Amino acid sequence: MRTLPDRTGALAAIEAHPGVERARGERLAAHARAGGRQRGPHDWIAGGQWQERDTGAGGRFEEWELSLQRGVRLPGKAALDHGIADLELGVGADTLADARHVAATGLLHAWVEWLAASELVGLAREAASTAGRDLEATTLRFDAGHAAAAERDAAMAAEARARRALEDAALREQEARLALALRYPDLHLPTQAPLIAVPGDESIDWEAWAARVVEVSHDITLAEGRARLAERRAERARLDRRADPSIGLRAVSERGGEDTVLGVFFSVPLGAGPRRAVAEEEAAMATASWADAAASRTEVTLQARTLARRAALQANAWALADAAARAQAREAERLARGHALDGVDLADLLAARRRAAEAAMAEVEARALAFSSAAGLLLDAHAYWIEDDGHSEDG
Repeated sequence: MRTLPDRTGALAAIEAHPGVERARGERLAAHARAGGRQRGPHDWIAGGQWQERDTGAGGRFEEWELSLQRGVRLPGKAALDHGIADLELGVGADTLADARHVAATGLLHAWVEWLAASELVGLAREAASTAGRDLEATTLRFDAGHAAAAERDAAMAAEARARRALEDAALREQEARLALALRYPDLHLPTQAPLIAVPGDESIDWEAWAARVVEVSHDITLAEGRARLAERRAERARLDRRADPSIGLRAVSERGGEDTVLGVFFSVPLGAGPRRAVAEEEAAMATASWADAAASRTEVTLQARTLARRAALQANAWALADAAARAQAREAERLARGHALDGVDLADLLAARRRAAEAAMAEVEARALAFSSAAGLLLDAHAYWIEDDGHSEDG
């Protein structure tokens, strides 16, 4: 697609986007959480105490106690923690992939806006130049007594409108270029913007591309991954209603070492009220996450099918706009020749020029919309820039 920026530059701009950088941080956080899950929630706990016993007539004795203990995950919890860790890694990778897609979509829209604005500046500049020549010619005719003051006023008004339209178009182009430069600083912008391509092959099966979008959507993959993760967390919270025991070793020295004790001890938290509440909360959050996943699939499907329809219909809309622009241009040319022969009033010529300029601008806007819809659908289908199956691997 020649209208798009080169692949290398686009990928570099996408990778440098702040949203992608943020997602990289989230993926690193997911790695850290996964590592913690795999190691488990329990640490070794060392304890000790020293005391001096005064027995009165029996004397004073130093005594001490040392202990070392650690919580132990009950059966099933460790395996579930490893599964949660794997899901954390998957969600982290999908978060990064989705951020790349969002950045790529933003780049596409910003790029097409700049291309359209650049073409409109060219048309506005041409219209302003034509209006200036009309005003100059009308002024000469007025000075020679061959044109009425009303004709000169009409030419002046047309020239002022054209200059104002040029300023508006130039401002739009500058804003579009600034947005690209600031949001995607790694993207090289050519001095001359390329022209937006006209709609291509009408035999393209856009509905098939829409189906492909649903298959590879990172929105869906990410939402379903989060739902599976929430489901596993809910299962883990359910298991935690049975608290993990702690097992430890204890060494004691009493009466200055006359009595020594070496033993094993354990402890188990009693009561499950708070843990039951956490389990119920996690179960409810899992249900909500699956609802989010279903909503995400619906929205992606709707957007994909909408873009597919737009890609087909806006190509036809562009064809009509192009035909109208060509017809208006021919009308303006004929009236210009007639005016040069004094057979056409200036007012008719100026009105025709205005209609021609508006039709030409409408053609650019229609072409930009058609290209944006088609390119957006293909981007969502991972036909370019993002080329994966929507199920990202971590790394």
